[in-house]
Amino acid sequence: MEAPTGVGKTISTIFPTVKAMGKDMGDKLFYLTAKTITRTVAEDTFSLLRQKGLRFKSIILTAKEKICFQGHTECNPEQCPYAKGHFDRVNEAIYDLLTHEESFTRSKIEEYALKHQVCPFEFGLDLSLFADGIIGDYNYLFDPHVYLKRFFGDGSQGIMSF
Repeated sequence: MEAPTGVGKTISTIFPTVKAMGKDMGDKLFYLTAKTITRTVAEDTFSLLRQKGLRFKSIILTAKEKICFQGHTECNPEQCPYAKGHFDRVNEAIYDLLTHEESFTRSKIEEYALKHQVCPFEFGLDLSLFADGIIGDYNYLFDPHVYLKRFFGDGSQGIMSF
């Protein structure tokens, strides 16, 4: 869709999908884009709807290269304190964030990942299972090397809206 900035492209895409989800016509809303600014606009739209009473958890997925605390993306428990014991601590981290936040932004994911000493990238992927709206790069759907197997792999179920 092409139109000037500020005419309502994002809300006109998100609102009908959220409304359909409220009528059990969908389980997850995926807002996929190539541009970071568009991800921000989508999250701002979710925030606006939440201010109007919408109960909706959303997440912005961030690439491993950008969110890794160690500066490298080889997840090796022998070299990374956040990978070591991640699965022992992640459930508590998820519960903590879910009970205190509606919007799972990069800064919130990093804050709770540091607090609970878990890998922020894997933490974000785990949190996406609990989010109603998932905002991220379109490669999470189309690139076979990084696509979200938990949602798009063989055997995945649910009604997804894009």
